[in-house]
Amino acid sequence: MQSRTTARRYPTGEGLPHARAYATLHGHLAVSIHTHQDGFPLGRWLVQQRGKARSGRLSAHTLQELTILDPWWSPSWPFIWQRHYHQHRTLAAAGEPLPPELQRWRRKQTTLWAELHPHQQALLSSIGICPGALR
Repeated sequence: MQSRTTARRYPTGEGLPHARAYATLHGHLAVSIHTHQDGFPLGRWLVQQRGKARSGRLSAHTLQELTILDPWWSPSWPFIWQRHYHQHRTLAAAGEPLPPELQRWRRKQTTLWAELHPHQQALLSSIGICPGALR
């Protein structure tokens, strides 16, 4: 008996124009799974592409295109970290106050600095977060 799959598979090429449009508007691809771009389920499509990239099944063309759009579209650290980074960056750039969750996240980055990947440290430094900055 064959098991049923409930996850829809999206054609690779179908998602790239939507990823380009989103990245052009927002400057990144750190989207939630529920994100749609022009009616296309971009968040779900990107989750599938990340899975393919981790297992070595993503086409070289798609990998290259997504990396050009956002070098950190599929980071080696937890993706929620990347989403928080972009949320913080966006709000800070707009001069908006940080919600309590992002305030806690910011403090945590300064205390866990030594445990972060060097690329995470560089991203944080680019938005003014560094060890001891909030003490």
